[in-house]
Amino acid sequence: MYLFCPLGDYNKYRQKQYSSFLQQIQSLKCGLIINSMVLSEFANRYLRMDFELWKKETKNYSSDFKRDFIGSKRYKETVGEIEIIIKRIDSICDKSTDNFNAININNVLLHFKYIDFNDSYYLELADIVRCKIVTDDKDFVTYTNHNIDIITII
Repeated sequence: MYLFCPLGDYNKYRQKQYSSFLQQIQSLKCGLIINSMVLSEFANRYLRMDFELWKKETKNYSSDFKRDFIGSKRYKETVGEIEIIIKRIDSICDKSTDNFNAININNVLLHFKYIDFNDSYYLELADIVRCKIVTDDKDFVTYTNHNIDIITII
């Protein structure tokens, strides 16, 4: 979100740090992988952030995301922005499957008792594909019952 979401134009320090980190990773020719779940979370969060801005701008504080925002001109414009950004992300990352057939669902459910389902799923997926997780999600920092390297700027 810090790198690719202009709506989140906040915390310039973290933006700069993650931008520098990305440049270092690219200069070292380290692989970056992404899957559809991460892109889905990005797109949905981006849309929800823009919905909150739209409500304030239009003073429609009681608006409903699905009823009033989806399908609106603003929604379509924002989806267009997200499409461009996803293509940029796609150009610097390798696509990964979610390996659901190989995931140990019992481990996912064990982690799920402490962190959200997607985060617990990512831990198991990272274990299977032998990768590190780069995130600013504090759940990964506070929940330590795993063997995955978590890279973050806090």
